[in-house]
Amino acid sequence: MVYSIRNNYIIFKFQDVEFYNKNIIDIINNHEIKYKLCYTYEQNKYLQFKAFKNKIPIWQLCGKFDTFRRTFRDGLDESNQYRFTNNLFKKYCPNGKCDKDLDKINAGCLSLFYEFFGKYGSSFDTRIYKDEALSIMIWLGYILSLKSHEGINTLNDFYSMYIENDTKYTENNIIEQKHKNYKEIIDAIKEYMDIDISYMSKFYELLKLLCEMNTAYTTNKSTEFSQHANKFVCEYGILLNDDKNIDNSTYSKVLRVVSNYYNNFENGRNFNNTEMKFPTLPTKKATKKVELESSEEIKTAEPSNETDKSNIIMTPPISITTISGSSLVNKIIPVLSIFGAIAFFIGISYKVNNK
Repeated sequence: MVYSIRNNYIIFKFQDVEFYNKNIIDIINNHEIKYKLCYTYEQNKYLQFKAFKNKIPIWQLCGKFDTFRRTFRDGLDESNQYRFTNNLFKKYCPNGKCDKDLDKINAGCLSLFYEFFGKYGSSFDTRIYKDEALSIMIWLGYILSLKSHEGINTLNDFYSMYIENDTKYTENNIIEQKHKNYKEIIDAIKEYMDIDISYMSKFYELLKLLCEMNTAYTTNKSTEFSQHANKFVCEYGILLNDDKNIDNSTYSKVLRVVSNYYNNFENGRNFNNTEMKFPTLPTKKATKKVELESSEEIKTAEPSNETDKSNIIMTPPISITTISGSSLVNKIIPVLSIFGAIAFFIGISYKVNNK
């Protein structure tokens, strides 16, 4: 195999498939350049790859999840059961069979760790493996949120019950890497585990939208791509403005990882003619401070630019009733007349009674 590096690109030429499988991954993962490289397989062709820096390409992440979702589908069936293909996961099940819901979920989790870190040819990059592992945890939070499970409200609860003492998470060795097994990888991202599973499910919806964008892009469907991108930005904005999004919180850290996938969507792709149109993600929460101005509209601080105009909250002006001088006189005179008439009749009555 011949390869050369020019600027931020690498070009391969190879003929032998076995040689490709054995050596190309080592070159990509270990070559002493500041970029990690993406690749696809095409025999007997020159390949040119767009390089990327320190970020896993979303197409690679989605490829693994799209395959996984064919055997462990999102959502529940009509009987409120997980859509789980037992035979395909039996090696991860107790005694080869998953009868309980949590056994099925645990088997799915193990399967994803195998696809990302244990399968032959899987790449392990110390700069991005935490993002990959977090994506699995996001799926785990989503699938747990579909049904109520006694004693499980956070990923830490599931970890204590299923991962911590399960030998299946420690017997799968990751050769010559920073971590020796799946459990060590999970332990490296324990900071994400205290988040409520209901919030993880919201992040999963963002990952699904990214994968829908990826599908639209690879099939040259620009309109669908833009629709998914706009929806992503809308849903992201809702999560960004959530009260749970506090600086340096677990919530904010997970949201940052998902936003990085969006912002680096183009990384590592073969070039095609698809025109990608997608808006920039907001980086700050919308202003919530309300200033009351008498007899005027209630509004937030003036926007600094065009993109901030969506933050303005318009409400109807306050209605304040006023009475002019002439109107006040017209209203008081009849009242005084009534009191005068009452006094007059009281006086007459007094005189009659004293005669």
